[in-house]
Amino acid sequence: MLTHRHAVAREAIFVCGAAERMPFADDAFDLVAAGGSVNYMDRDRLLTEIARVLAPGGTFVVYDFAAGRRTKDRSRLLEWFVEFEERYPPPPGYAFDVRALDYQRFGLRFDRYEEAEIATPMNLETYLAYVLSETSVEHAISRGVPIDGIREWCETGLRDVFREPSHDVLFASYIAYIRRT
Repeated sequence: MLTHRHAVAREAIFVCGAAERMPFADDAFDLVAAGGSVNYMDRDRLLTEIARVLAPGGTFVVYDFAAGRRTKDRSRLLEWFVEFEERYPPPPGYAFDVRALDYQRFGLRFDRYEEAEIATPMNLETYLAYVLSETSVEHAISRGVPIDGIREWCETGLRDVFREPSHDVLFASYIAYIRRT
């Protein structure tokens, strides 16, 4: 993301740091956003920092996408994805429900939650590249499973799913709004 920062926001200032120890003053922001990242953090430390850096009445926006595990027109991808997750499960504690966090303990209030489903055209090559970037694959590699074996298993199974050149893969998504009280 930082590689492309000037093309996206030429006048912005970018700072790298840990969300659990933000290098900003108290009450510094009206808006803080976290995209596809909260499940990788120490959530208690994160919410402590969010409450500290958000101005009173400020908003913390959390958004993410679930794995693309099904298509509009066929059930074969979902069947394959169930096997994929059995073979390459995500790390323990990875999945969580953003609505279930104890925001009040941090001086925050859960305000609103919206869901959407995004259809993304994909073929065998693009879906394979996507699925090999999944956290469960990274977890398998960290346990010593060779990436070549994972790629071969995925590609073999996906050939049957992606017989046609392209499918709309559905990605469930959400956006949550949390306010500082």
